[in-house]
Amino acid sequence: MPTPTFPVLKNTTYLNTAYVGPMSQELFDFRREEEEKYLQLGNKYKVQAYSALDETHNVLADFFGLSADHCFIVSNFSSGIRYIMPFLPKKSKALYINEDYPSLLDSFLSQGIITKGIPLTETIEQDLDNELSKTHYDLLILSIVQYTSGILIDSEFLKQIKNHYPNLIIIADGTQFLGAHSFQFNESPFDIVVASGYKWLLAGFGNGVLMVSEVFLSKFNVTSSKLKEIIFQGHFNILAVSSLKFAVEQLRSNNFNNLMLKKKRLSNYAREALQEINYLDKRVKKRKEHSSIYLLNGTSSLYQHLVNSNISCVQRGTGVRVSFHYFNTTEEVDILCSALRSF
Repeated sequence: MPTPTFPVLKNTTYLNTAYVGPMSQELFDFRREEEEKYLQLGNKYKVQAYSALDETHNVLADFFGLSADHCFIVSNFSSGIRYIMPFLPKKSKALYINEDYPSLLDSFLSQGIITKGIPLTETIEQDLDNELSKTHYDLLILSIVQYTSGILIDSEFLKQIKNHYPNLIIIADGTQFLGAHSFQFNESPFDIVVASGYKWLLAGFGNGVLMVSEVFLSKFNVTSSKLKEIIFQGHFNILAVSSLKFAVEQLRSNNFNNLMLKKKRLSNYAREALQEINYLDKRVKKRKEHSSIYLLNGTSSLYQHLVNSNISCVQRGTGVRVSFHYFNTTEEVDILCSALRSF
């Protein structure tokens, strides 16, 4: 596939992928062709879509490093996480991070599962380990990248936690992670990863992915075929599903690992620049690795100033969040810093 182009980048300094990933011109053209098929084929279009579903799961499984029967298309993170909830015993006890994504936390609270939260600090991995050493937990639930601060949870540290507590089930929101970092599920410490596709995977709205470990299936006595049956009751959004397949193939065909190296270099540049002008979260300063999401200290007046400077961003938590994907540039980091200096 050709290198994707993003028309919105011509109109604004787009630092908001963590809110909405821009649509590529190529995905738009593909979606238009798909709608034309629906227009012309009618019922045959639906038949073909169901026949292609296994191929879509194969593409996703190959990209994310697991077997296709453990990988499922879902409509979004919030619905995807709820597919697994009925299998978790009500007596389960879950540990979470206080600032984590509300929909992740609500999915467990709504099931009556006992939960305890701990603050998000610069030593969050050690804090989790300390809490697990004091109290028995059945579940650890977290976002791999924290959606407000951009703090990236150390997967290697989580592997150590998993080794220390082999019965612990680790359930993760990957929405701010998948498409922004190289990832192989079967080499990870996670038992469940669920994510929406409209952010870093650049796949448009209405799609996502659910990945399940064999450990999870065995522990809770559920088969992958039963889970698939539950997920695909009724019809699915054919255009959204095909869009996720297209987007993943687009990332892979453009050498995804190289794109991630480019993004990492850009993120490091942004980190140094933001630290120099004293806009870097103090917790991030003390972290060895970070994502490409940054929370800038500032009120609504800072947000309005950046919007007036034609910078796409969003208010989150106690500040203004900006985020950088592989298509962003050092010049755009400089534009942001110039706007911050003039505030």
